[in-house]
Parts: sequence; structure tokens; C-alpha cells
Amino acid sequence: MISIVTGTLNRVGMLPNLIKNTVLADDRIELVLVDGGSNDGTVDYIRQVNHPQIKLIEIGGRSSYPHFMNIGIRESTHEIVCQWNDDVVLCNDWSEVIIETQSNHDFYLFNWKYGSFDETKNPDWLNGVDHTSGWCLCNVADSGGEIVMNYGLYRKKIFREIGMYNPEYQYYYADGDMSYRAYSFGYKVKDLRHIKVCSLPTNKVAIPYQSDKMLYEKNLSLYKQKILPESLQYL
Repeated sequence: MISIVTGTLNRVGMLPNLIKNTVLADDRIELVLVDGGSNDGTVDYIRQVNHPQIKLIEIGGRSSYPHFMNIGIRESTHEIVCQWNDDVVLCNDWSEVIIETQSNHDFYLFNWKYGSFDETKNPDWLNGVDHTSGWCLCNVADSGGEIVMNYGLYRKKIFREIGMYNPEYQYYYADGDMSYRAYSFGYKVKDLRHIKVCSLPTNKVAIPYQSDKMLYEKNLSLYKQKILPESLQYL
């Protein structure tokens, strides 16, 4: 079973599709939704849905990406956590994802691409698995580059042993920090290029910070030396 963890803020219009694509699609899925103080009816909507596989966590105000992800992970039920967003759609059945978790890997990367709902039903749009077809799975760590999980799965033992999302980040680079750290400390990764995610066209409210990029570059050099930052929190 899988716990999907994501944050949301004033995007009630996205929630019906999020719910349809997760807990209504497979009863082995839990959705842990961390709300950052929405005032658009998000909380009322989730309470009205009243789905037993949805956990709503209200934190009362907008926070950093690592902050709300770590809260969601702590409140999640299952040993496998899915890194997700409220504006994406899984193009596969969740049963295909669950089958993959039977392997002895520690984390799994999903393939993703920008698109619309209609395009997820288009075989031409779904075709291919690499950048030439618009797919964005990033794993070139074996050749000295980065490994970035945008969407995918972690086993919780990673969060217990080498820490959770680094709270020093505001938003961007926190996900790449987490996946590269896991890779650097010897956890086994599997690229699931056939598991495809559509990132829908929505207004992005996250702000890029230069300090995040500088921290990311610093931490990547630490991980190569098998050094963990002191700021990490552990599950």
C-alpha cells in the first residue's frame, strides 16, 4: 500500500481530479493532503468528500516544501511514500506501480511530461520514454550527474536512516537533494520510465531562491563525501 503525500493551497478546483486519480482509482492508496491555509473552500470540500483514505492536515499557513512534506510523511500510514503534486495525473493504473514495489529497490523514479487531460488519452503523446519525446525523468548519477525525483516512491527506511527533506530549503532543489542523498548513500534506485505522469498546466506559485541552489550545490558535494548535514530531521 502507498501513501501519497502532497501539499495544496487555494487550488480547490484541482482536488476532484486529484481524488479521482488516487484514492478513487485504487483502494490501496492513501492521500495525505497538507493544506497551507487555503481560503477558497478547500478544507470544506475535503471534509464534505469525507473519504476514509484521505488524511487532511491543516497547518494554518503557507510553508516551505520540506516543511509540509515532512509533516505529511510523519502522518502517513504506509511504509511506501509517493512524492506527488496536486496538479498531476498518473497515466498508468496504480496496480502497475504497486507491482513494481515488489522488487528489492529502495526508491523509484516516475517519468513525467507537461500536458493536458486530453493528451493523457493520446497514444502519440504517451509514446516514448526519453527527452526526445518530452519525458523528463532525470537520472544520470552513474555518470557523475544528478538524480532528481519529481514524482516517485521512497521506502520510509530512507527517512529513518539518512533523514527527511532538508528544512533549510524553501522550495526548489529540495526534491533533488533528497533523491541524490539516497543514491549517494547506497540506496537502490529503479527508473520506471513506463510509469508516466502528466503535469497539468496550472499557475505555479513557488518562487525560486538563489539560496536554495547554493545549498543544493553545497550538499551534493557533502554527499559525495558521505557527510550528512546537521540540519536534517529523521522519521
